[in-house]
Amino acid sequence: MSPDRKNQVFGFSPDELKLLLVSVRQMRRTFGAALQGQPNDGLEAYAALYDQLYEKLLDMTGPLPEGVGDLF
Repeated sequence: MSPDRKNQVFGFSPDELKLLLVSVRQMRRTFGAALQGQPNDGLEAYAALYDQLYEKLLDMTGPLPEGVGDLF
């Protein structure tokens, strides 16, 4: 197994997983803003899925470096 493959989770490098984590966090914020304006059961269901995905990715990657979350 190549060294690059050894450091991957499900084919993603640690950096790619952190990018996914940031993307999912941004989607969570998007849903949160939409729900504040107009509560909707469908949006709440998707927001819950993104919350679960965020927690799984966070568990896989560990915390984001300091200041990264502030950029979004």
